[in-house]
Amino acid sequence: MNEGKSRITTVGVDEARKKKKKNKEKANDDSKSTFIRQWQVLQALASASEGASLQELAERFKTSPKTIRRDLTRLGEVFNGLKSFVDANDHGRKRYYFSGNEFSFGLGLNYDELLALYVGQTLAAPLCGAIFGDEAQNALGKIKRALPKERVEYAERVAPLVVRMESARPIYPEVASSVVGAALTALGESRKLRVRYRSLKSKTLKTYVVRPYNFVYFRGSLYLIGYSCKDQEVRFWKFSRMLDADALVEKFERPKDFDADAYLASSFTPYVGETETTRVKMRFFGSSARIVCEERLNGCVATTPESGGTTIVELETEYGKAFARWALGYGAGAETLEPPEARAAVWAELEEVARRYGATLRPLDDAERTKEKE
Repeated sequence: MNEGKSRITTVGVDEARKKKKKNKEKANDDSKSTFIRQWQVLQALASASEGASLQELAERFKTSPKTIRRDLTRLGEVFNGLKSFVDANDHGRKRYYFSGNEFSFGLGLNYDELLALYVGQTLAAPLCGAIFGDEAQNALGKIKRALPKERVEYAERVAPLVVRMESARPIYPEVASSVVGAALTALGESRKLRVRYRSLKSKTLKTYVVRPYNFVYFRGSLYLIGYSCKDQEVRFWKFSRMLDADALVEKFERPKDFDADAYLASSFTPYVGETETTRVKMRFFGSSARIVCEERLNGCVATTPESGGTTIVELETEYGKAFARWALGYGAGAETLEPPEARAAVWAELEEVARRYGATLRPLDDAERTKEKE
């Protein structure tokens, strides 16, 4: 009797394991392809002169007809041009296609608007090597062909005059399609994202489960901002350091009060979360004092010009390494006054720089400090 119960229990466990494995395989399959597959289905139907059946699309994209049907339902909600017809030569099966006229958007842009888009083509540079990258370049080609010749010549004279100091570095091609596609799927469907990542600080790969919130473009690179389930805090991940990413089946609810702009306002780099946010007071000298009066710094609370040409700036910000390196970017044109922790962070970074050059720092004595103030 006991032996029978044991056998029944074992069979139940085996079935549960098989079901769990099957669900995991399905999740992995879906995670890799949802967004990219839908985009590819869209392109395939737009170029298929005779349309395609569910079975043909399923075979082409190595998935089930049921999955393709869901893809078509989603695409039909976004694009009005999705059509179908019954093919009498194929046992009455439906074939799907996109109507060319309805697939194109009739935006009614005038030449000046097209010209502005053409001149602004450098904005699409970060997409190079990623999904939408080729499409962005194709769109720019169509804009060029739509413009009168003399306006194209004018634009090509003007465009080089607009120079970006921040060069846009494309995402590495070997990770662009799968990683960006998985991230877009996770973002669009509020699904968790599993990322294999190699940070600058670590030589080993780490796996993170992320609740993705936003894409962030910073200094020529694309980042993902989201909540790290492992660290239980909001963090950044650079796309070019991701080896792969999978959108998981498990969903999450994005915090209604999360504001990416507000979160980034007190940061000088994407590596926020290093220290607590606090009030930092700095004094700027010479040309740096004039610069900070002209430009509003991240986290700026107050700017107070002083006699003698210096300016006191109060910031609500973090004060770790990122802050120290930003502050030292002004060289002798800036001094961090308080709190002591912020001043110590800058001093520690200065000591490290001095050590690299074989030098040693020492604080000014009272006489030297008095002379400097004079």
